[in-house]
Amino acid sequence: MPPLSIGKRVVVIGAGATRGSLQSPGRECLPPLNADFFTQLQRVASDKHRDNVRRVVKDVVDLFGANFSLTMEEYFTQLESMIRMGSLAGGVGSDLSPEELRAKRDRLMAGLAAVLEASTDVSRVAAPCCDLHTRIIERLQPRDTIISFNYDCVMDHALRRTASGKWSAMHGYGFHKPSRVVGSENWNPEVPAAGFNRTVNLLKLHGSLNWQLPPKKQSADGKIVLKQRLYQQRGAPRFTIIPPENVKDFDGDENFRHLWRLAERAIRGAEVICLAGFSFTPTDLHVESLFRIALARGNLKQLLIANPSRDDRARIRSVFSRPLQSGCMVRQFDDLADLARYLEHHDLSDAEAT
Repeated sequence: MPPLSIGKRVVVIGAGATRGSLQSPGRECLPPLNADFFTQLQRVASDKHRDNVRRVVKDVVDLFGANFSLTMEEYFTQLESMIRMGSLAGGVGSDLSPEELRAKRDRLMAGLAAVLEASTDVSRVAAPCCDLHTRIIERLQPRDTIISFNYDCVMDHALRRTASGKWSAMHGYGFHKPSRVVGSENWNPEVPAAGFNRTVNLLKLHGSLNWQLPPKKQSADGKIVLKQRLYQQRGAPRFTIIPPENVKDFDGDENFRHLWRLAERAIRGAEVICLAGFSFTPTDLHVESLFRIALARGNLKQLLIANPSRDDRARIRSVFSRPLQSGCMVRQFDDLADLARYLEHHDLSDAEAT
């Protein structure tokens, strides 16, 4: 296969892009942020998820008390650390045995899927897609790259609904040996892009609800399934993500290693980078390192930031300090809707300094 030919534009989306989307109007359960995950979890109203939601909340209360104050990442990290320590300690009580802690972790994964189903259900091809995401897609050309740190499929759905001729699910996710991909028809637009280097790229660096990747030992050659049904039918849902823990394990999986290499190349080669609903958090040092290394060798000309937080915008500018010192122009937006209004009349390469 020829090497990936990088476009000039990179869009980076984080949890704020899904929260700010138009995908879930009127829903009580909102797309979760790390800080309010448990609030959104308790708003899931579906009968099929009720028992598991109660079990997840009980698990947290049993471990941390009724007045717990945890983010989703903190709870995942605590469980992973306790599983490791319990395996070393031996003789731990049954409620804190590695087996029971793993069961709590499985219930948490199911709870995560339940929140995303309640807030961003895009399983059906005919489901409405977010107009704000669509406006971003309209400004991209084949070979441009979207880098996503989200598990949800809001952007995937917008691509299959609106990117006819410039999105291919088989080639666009960036997997090595795309012939291994099964189920691409579930996420293709009406007219898929013609093939490699003719599609917009969507690199989901933390995995996705619609992915079932092979075990790590088979990661280089095993079958990759793009699921049609995203959410729980019976038992625990099955999907491949890198859980939001402090230490994120992707080095041992060749599929993720390949995606992160492609992301570095895309950032390094970009002339325009747009960050929508994305922020650098202190625990995601691997993400910050990716950008710092890529930008050190890049030639970035324009940076667009859509984020309501002044602190988040300042942190982004700090990570992008090298290109900014070299004359890279910056334009900042209050949120995704503000960015979308700008894109109605401007191309992603038309930003002016602010």
